[in-house]
Amino acid sequence: MTAKPTDPLLATARILLAIILGFMGLGIAATTIAIPAVLIARAQVLAELAKEGVPPEALGAIVVILALAAGACALGFLFFRNLYRIVSTVGEGDPFVPVNATRLAAMGWIVVAFHALSIPLVGVVKWLDGVMEKAHSDASVSFSGLLLALVLFILARVFREGTRMRDEVEGTV
Repeated sequence: MTAKPTDPLLATARILLAIILGFMGLGIAATTIAIPAVLIARAQVLAELAKEGVPPEALGAIVVILALAAGACALGFLFFRNLYRIVSTVGEGDPFVPVNATRLAAMGWIVVAFHALSIPLVGVVKWLDGVMEKAHSDASVSFSGLLLALVLFILARVFREGTRMRDEVEGTV
């Protein structure tokens, strides 16, 4: 069964994924530009932090948060680019191709990397929350991403095995 080229679900998915990819790219650009901007405007940033009763060490935390956010956006971009490409193969009528198994496995590793990145990010945010008078973050590490990674790794194996079985059947016909 092949998907219709005008399938509204696939068209909507492609549009939403393209928008998400745009936002991820924007996030990468914004955080990458913000890091040197914060460092160049160090004196002004420190003055603003001092007005809020925040110690100067928070400047380093802000730079670390920006760098980790840039990394998170880059991982998000890679994840959604792979998903966009998988959706495109569905629209073409043949999602069970070996490259989709590779994409799903890559998405699993991206989720694992994102989870690993979230650990220091949450630590820095909690530290920053502790030194700021008005901040009250509820940042925490979620392990649901690891469950998603497991599902993606299993789906990659299903796609790989399904492709192998289909190739075997086509070879015997």
